[in-house]
Amino acid sequence: MSLKDRKRLIIIVTIVILAFAIMTYQYRTQRIFHLKFLSYPFDLLNSISTNIRHSISKHFDVLNENARLKEQVNKLLIERYTYAEIIEENKRLHSLLDFKPSGYHVVAYAKIIGRSYDKVLNLIKLDKGSSSGIKKDMAVITTNGLIGKIYNVHDNYSEVLLLKDNNFSLAVRIQNSRVEGILSGTGFYYLLLNFIPPEEKVEKGDIIVSSGLDGLFPSGIPIGVVNSVNNENVEFFKFIKVIPFQNDIKAEEVFVVTKKSY
Repeated sequence: MSLKDRKRLIIIVTIVILAFAIMTYQYRTQRIFHLKFLSYPFDLLNSISTNIRHSISKHFDVLNENARLKEQVNKLLIERYTYAEIIEENKRLHSLLDFKPSGYHVVAYAKIIGRSYDKVLNLIKLDKGSSSGIKKDMAVITTNGLIGKIYNVHDNYSEVLLLKDNNFSLAVRIQNSRVEGILSGTGFYYLLLNFIPPEEKVEKGDIIVSSGLDGLFPSGIPIGVVNSVNNENVEFFKFIKVIPFQNDIKAEEVFVVTKKSY
């Protein structure tokens, strides 16, 4: 084979190789394009699914974080209320320590551990009883004034008939004028001052204290203040309403007292 023929053969082979390479490249390109076209919906679904999973995961993360923060807030609120309760108790204890009753003897200091309001009796329950020297009919007071009297006594607890009960009554006097009468409960928030003649001067704001003439209560215990006086259409006695100094709902600690023995 001549040199010229060899050159011609080399050129032809080169052209054939180039043509084959171009055809192969085009085939692969078209195949990749078709594969991408076919896989696009699956890729899209996969992307959407991934985004949804991430969104759900973030949502639960936020919910968990909110729950954790709420728990922390609740703990802080409980601590705050606990501290507030301790402060209030501290104030009450200071008030009790500063309380120096005059004219009567303190038998026992007690805490109210129960309340019973029914149609028959209005009672509270104390955590002290006969083992602490408490006896039936002893007066029960707070730092504000009279709240009731001992009704039932047991070894380690006792029951108090409240001042507002219908069955409660005691001898009292008006502090300034020294006019005497009988105070009785009504079952409501106010008391009635009875047996005050129309000619006696009684005014709103007058202070009522125990007189001690009933033989049960020490004299001078603060009880309440005159709220209203009705003189109209009165034949024998005035109609006088008295508001107790001590709201029994708000009482938590009490003193059981008796007359001083001289």
